Parts: sequence; C-alpha cells; structure tokens
Amino acid sequence: MEFKTRDDAHHFFGFYGFIAGFEVVVTHTTRTTSKKRNNEIYKQEMRCHRYGKGTQKKTEEQEEQEQMHDEAKKKGAKRKTNIQVKSNCPVLMEVKLENDKWKVVRLDLDHNHELSPQNRNQLFSGRKYMTDMEKSMIRTLNNNNIPTRKMIAILSYLRGNVTALPYKAKHVQNERTKINREVKGNDMNKVIHYFMKRAAEDSTFFYKLHVDEENKVKSIYWREGISLKWYAEYGDFLSFDTTYMTNRYNLPVAPIVGISGHGHTIIFGCAFISDETTETFKWLFETFLESMGGKHPKTIITDQDQAMRAAIATVMPQTTHRNCFFHIKSKCYNKNGRCFAKNEGLPERFEDIVNNSVTEEEFEYLWQKMIADYKLEQNKYFNKMWENRNRFIPVYFKEDFYPFLQSTGRKYQRIIDRISIMENTEDNVSKQKRPKELQTGYKIELQAAELYNRNIFLKFQFQLKMTERLKYKETEDGKCFEVWHKSNRVHQLQTNRKYIVLTDLTKGKEEFSCICAKFSKDGILCCHILKVIVEEEIDEIPEKYFIDRWRKKESKLIRRQPEETPATNELLRFNVLSRKAALLTSKGSKSEDLMTYLDEEFDRINQEMDLIKQAIEEEQEDSTQVEEEHNEQILHLEDPIRIKNKGRPKKPVRLKAIVEEIKQKMAAQQAKKNKNPTSRSPAGKSKKKQKKATEDIAKEERRPSAKKALAPQMKTYIYKHKYASMM
Repeated sequence: MEFKTRDDAHHFFGFYGFIAGFEVVVTHTTRTTSKKRNNEIYKQEMRCHRYGKGTQKKTEEQEEQEQMHDEAKKKGAKRKTNIQVKSNCPVLMEVKLENDKWKVVRLDLDHNHELSPQNRNQLFSGRKYMTDMEKSMIRTLNNNNIPTRKMIAILSYLRGNVTALPYKAKHVQNERTKINREVKGNDMNKVIHYFMKRAAEDSTFFYKLHVDEENKVKSIYWREGISLKWYAEYGDFLSFDTTYMTNRYNLPVAPIVGISGHGHTIIFGCAFISDETTETFKWLFETFLESMGGKHPKTIITDQDQAMRAAIATVMPQTTHRNCFFHIKSKCYNKNGRCFAKNEGLPERFEDIVNNSVTEEEFEYLWQKMIADYKLEQNKYFNKMWENRNRFIPVYFKEDFYPFLQSTGRKYQRIIDRISIMENTEDNVSKQKRPKELQTGYKIELQAAELYNRNIFLKFQFQLKMTERLKYKETEDGKCFEVWHKSNRVHQLQTNRKYIVLTDLTKGKEEFSCICAKFSKDGILCCHILKVIVEEEIDEIPEKYFIDRWRKKESKLIRRQPEETPATNELLRFNVLSRKAALLTSKGSKSEDLMTYLDEEFDRINQEMDLIKQAIEEEQEDSTQVEEEHNEQILHLEDPIRIKNKGRPKKPVRLKAIVEEIKQKMAAQQAKKNKNPTSRSPAGKSKKKQKKATEDIAKEERRPSAKKALAPQMKTYIYKHKYASMM
C-alpha cells in the first residue's frame, strides 16, 4: 500500500482506528543524516494508543514517598494529570519514503484489549485531521478575534454537527497559537508595513514612532485621515485614557477620543506607550498636536496620573484639564463600602452633593456639613477627595465644555469604519426624518426637531419634558426668575434647590443664563431656562442657542472611500473598453474597407500602447527600488520589550465588585478556621488523636448546618455593601 504524503498515511490509519475503535498515536519518526536532504523524515511508526507496558505496581514505601512529595508540591500544583492505561498492544503501521512514495513496510492489526464503542470514537485525540480549508477558516476567524468556542460552533456547522468534528477545542487553540507565533518577533515590521499601506491609500494618514538607543520601539502614535476632518469640526473636547492593556508587551493603549455632532464617541488618534512618565506623555501630546495641524483642544478629561497632568500643563497650557469624575467616585465607594453601609442616608447625601451642587460655595458648605454630621474627619479617602476637589467635582467645571460626559470610558480600523457608518446613518436619518409626534406640542419643540441632529434632539426633548416637574416665580420683572422642583412628586430630591435664571426678554435680543450652566457644559438649554421660555409663552428660541456642533448640516463629514472607478480598477477598465471594442468590431465587419482600416488602426494603437506600457514599467521599477531601500531602513526596528507599568500587576486582573470581594474574603476566613481550629483542638492528646479530632471538627463545620448558619451573615454583608455594588 502506498500514499502520496506522510500525512495521507497518518490520516488513513487514523480513520481506520476511528472505525475500528482505537486511537492512533505517532510513536517514532526517523530522519536522514544527509544535509542535502535537510534531515527530512523518511520513516514513521504509528501505533495503538495502548502500546507499551503499563507501570509496575509500586511498593507501599514508594507510594508513601510519592504521597509526601505530592503534598509538598500541592500548593504549587496547577492542574491534575492522567496516565494512559497500557496493555502492550502490538498494533502498528510503519511507513517509509521510497521513490517519492510512502510505502507500508510493517503492519500488525491484532489488538490484545477491548476496542472502544462507536459512539465514543469522536473523543480520540489522534483523530484530529484538519483540512487546509478549515485551517484557512481558523486563520480568518482568528484575525477577527473570534473566541475558540465560537470557532468550534462554526466549524461543526460546516461539518454537519459537533460530533462530526475530528478534533477538539484544544486542537483549534493549538492552531491559533501556531498562527499567532508567525508574527512573534516581527510585530514592528508588520505595523510599519500596515502604516505604509494606509499612507499609500490615504495621503492624510499620519503615524510616528518613538525608538530608544537600541532601535527598540518605545511608543507608537497613528491617526486616520477621517480623524483629521473630525478633529477640525469637533476638536474642542478630548477624552484620554491609559487604563487599557491588551497586548503581549504590556504597552498601555491610549485612545484619544471626542464627541461627534450626534453625541457619538469618535476616535481622533491612538497610541501605544512604553511607560507613563512625563516625557512620554509630552512626546505623545506634541505628536498628536503635530498630526492635527497644531490646533489645541479647549477641554480634556483624563485619569488621575500626575505625570500626565504635568505633560498637559506643559504642552497644552490653555486647555482646561479635568480628572475622571466617575472613576474617582467609584473608587470612593469601593474604599468606603463599610462606611456607606453603616451610615444610613450617607450614599444619597453624598450623591446629591457631588452631582447637584450649583455653586462652589454650596458644594464646600454641604461637604463640610456631611463630614461633620457623619464624623468622617479621619476618613483618608474623603480627605483626599476634598484636597483635590477642584480637579474633578462637576461644579468646578460647569462653565467648561464637557458634552454629556463625566468619564474617560468612551480592532482600531474596524472601530473607525463602524463610527463612519454610524455617523453617515445618523446624518441621513436626521436629514430625511423627523419625530412622528411631538411630546409637548410647543413651537420650540418643533423648532428643535428641525435644527438638531436626532440624538441631540432627544436630549433636548428630555429637558423640555422635565419642565412639567418644575415651578417658577418671577423675582424681578423680565430679568430674574427662580425655578424649583414641585414638592408633590413621589420621588423627591435630597435637596430641593432653587435655580436662578437671568433673562433679557427684549424682543429680538433675548438672553438666557442659568446658575446650573448646562448650556456652557453640554451645549443645550437646561430645563430651568426652558421652563421660563414655556411659561412666558416665548414662541422661538434664539438661533445662537442652537450651537453649530449639534445642528443638522447640508454636508456632514463623510468619509470618502476610494471609489472603484475605471481609473483604479483593472476589471472595470476591461469592461468599459470591451464594450467600446465590441462596437468598433461590429462596425468594422460591415465591409472590406472598414475592416482593413480598423485592422491598421489596431496595429498602430498596439505599437503606441507598447511604448506607453514600457515607460510605465520603468517608472514602477524606479519607485519599487526606492521603496525597497526605505524598507531596508525601517526593517531593522525591533519589537518593544515587555514592561511593568506603575500601579499595575504583571497580568491584567479583572476588576471585582465589592460584594464578590467580600464573598471571597469570607470564604477564605472560613477555610482558615476549618484548617486551623486551635481554640477547639483537644489539649494533651497524642498527635495522631489530635489530628483525628481536628479532621472531625473540620467535617462538622463543613456540614450544611454550618453553611445555613453562615447564610444570614452573608446576607448582612451583601445588604451593607449594596451601594458599592451599584457602582
């Protein structure tokens, strides 16, 4: 029997084993000693999985020694391993390479054990034959970050069902690992080639690398061409975050994002940075401004990194910098879970003060009163928040533009594409459609529906609906109003504040401003101003209060994809010319004279085209040579080294909720009690009896009754920390 390849022989014997009921394993391969043949394999032996002799029976002394050794290593053990049961089965097939064919030179098919039932054969690890098409499919799915379990579902669908797959999830994962290794040590070259390709496709694409003395890449920044257009329109506000780490080098991913005219998150640029020092951040922000033509943002929101703050102050001194309010508040709940749980009313009061204070004086007075009422003077985190209050509390930034955002938490190319599609869709919907029904029926609602983009109109509509919950009083004729929430509502606010609205109601010169400053921060009017407009029966909001950023526009920032035109696509060019050529040949075939004339013209055109083609090829050779020289200059770049960032563990760790941490802590404490019950251990007994008594106590504590006794305690912990878990 002969086979074309060694894999064909293995697959054949493996399929025979699948039918017969045994697993095939490769036990031995023999290579040539000839360097001319590159030490290639020329012989392979395949056997039944129960080949060889089983392990001999161990003595009691050997078992005791192994048990002691296992107990010593128990703490470091990561997983349990199994040993294949052997029966010295003689079944084998040996193939040898002769004259470019793999011939069977030895064969034995007599087993000395029972074979597996047919319904268990798909579990054989040796039956892991994977076709080239399936390997290509796995490569495609891997490039799209599809998890292994979903790959198995897709591959089993192609095969008919899961049991038809001749391999397991482990083998798919091994194939993925093999694919990922192809780029290991070559990442930077792949990145550079990708950037060069993007730059060739889009002349406005920008990228820059920061390398050290050893030519190892320290930082990378890149920006799409569409992002330049977005930044020109919406670059007044930035959000910057370095808390993501999703790469093998532990390089923090630093997306620089903003808010579009529809209220969507858009990406201005992205970077990988080697460390979080002031110098690195300075390089990044300077590079970002360079890529955006030097335009500085008005406001920026970041995490609490001090090095980043110093870099922003140096590179963008006129930009208002704010720390992420949501992260700080969440950390406050995690740090003070017990404090919030045992002080009734503290969470509600805390939320009201930090979220709803309308002046700095009000915030500072209410904060100090809260600290005194709940005796929190010694609380370190509350004291730290007080010291840094002007860096993140919203009331200190109410005059600055931070549109609908309190947090920085807002495959790169696909994200850009999705954002572009989403923006174009929203442009079309905003331009072609309008709300079917108005919720209030006021003329200002219709005016807003005609001017605002759809998503922004919905935010405006919410503010307009909120006016139903408000009351107002004119304190100075046409100049000053007080607005407050009605007191007969089911859900009352912690503090019923009065909002001051200053106005000038002169016809054609209307002016409105509110102490909450929502228009300055978000760019839309607040419910307090709208309450005055509605109650004073003003038919139209002045145009200046519909800022250009949120308006519908005749032409939005549409990302123009390179169109496949006859000038850029060979197939389309061929189709266009074919139609014209068919028309000419049809006319030329009408008479002998026409055919002769057309034939001569074809010869002349063909000669001229050969000259043009030759000139184009020479030009392409010159450009290719220049590109190759440029490639040689960049291909010596080396991949970044793995780094340990400040304040981060070696591996990314999932952020756990406070309730989950409490459960784990309680479980650890209970396990410790079960393991070391010193207070209940009988004194004066022998070591053997004491050990037995300890085991009995541990068993008693692990009984269901002990778990029931623990249940109320667990409920108390969960209830006490419910406010932290809500974050």
